[in-house]
Amino acid sequence: MKVLFDADEPIGSPTSATIGNFDGVHMGHKRILAAVKRSAAGKGVGSCVITFHPHPQKVLRNIDVPLLLPMRERLRLLEAEGIDYAACYTFTKEIAAMTAEEFVNEILVGKLHIRHLIVGPDFSFGKNREGNADVLRKLGEKHGFSIEIAEPLTREGEVVSSSAIRKLVRAGDMEKAAAFLGYDFYIEGTVGEGEKRGRRIGYPTANLETDWEILPKEGVYATRARIDGVKRDSITNIGYRPTFGDSRLLIETHIFDFSGDIYNKRLAVEFVRRIRDERRFESVDALVGQIGKDVEQVKEALLAAGK
Repeated sequence: MKVLFDADEPIGSPTSATIGNFDGVHMGHKRILAAVKRSAAGKGVGSCVITFHPHPQKVLRNIDVPLLLPMRERLRLLEAEGIDYAACYTFTKEIAAMTAEEFVNEILVGKLHIRHLIVGPDFSFGKNREGNADVLRKLGEKHGFSIEIAEPLTREGEVVSSSAIRKLVRAGDMEKAAAFLGYDFYIEGTVGEGEKRGRRIGYPTANLETDWEILPKEGVYATRARIDGVKRDSITNIGYRPTFGDSRLLIETHIFDFSGDIYNKRLAVEFVRRIRDERRFESVDALVGQIGKDVEQVKEALLAAGK
């Protein structure tokens, strides 16, 4: 996949495209991406995703929208879906001030050579959100591209959306989040130096330092850890370790049957199921006893998940 940043290097050939943030590249997104690829194949052109950073709401309304995935991960997942081009625009006040026609003329037609564009039913663009599907359709007739409206994907009567998945992750509902995403929600980062308390009580942990903006609800989880290209069963605690009186949020993963040195290595943690809330124990021995029970429950959960 060729990535174009701020269209400094315009695409030199026609495209079928879609436009959006594609945070999570979830099941709803994948259905749109499949339609883009079908359209591109039918027209003999390239497939393209147009996306923005930061989230437009940050610029338009000064609302910080924590994202499920960093841009680099979104691009990786888009490439895995077989998209030919990703046009990543820095969303600025200048772009926000463009009229709908200016956006179509300068970017969709001038830079990306759109022949077919797929958008959602509530899509809007341009200054004061003046552009919608009807406006796009009229501009498409003028500039020689067609418009397709993609209906939202629903699961159990609920629309699959990035905002819905964010709520599920924050609530710790990892199984429903996975059903919406099409994969287990994960975070990735570098293994940092901890206080080695886990090692002293028989459960050494990898302390994950990450730039992910959204984390699952505090608690204990059945997880799978990916290290050096190998996926291993694990248990992860997100929280403040109240038994030890800590005040900093920590992400600690104990990888089963593993003893390698992984400090400063990249580690990804996939969250399969939430086991329990984090809580304070009256003694370290009580904590160790509970961890033993948690490990057995995690192993059963991972076996049942069968992944």
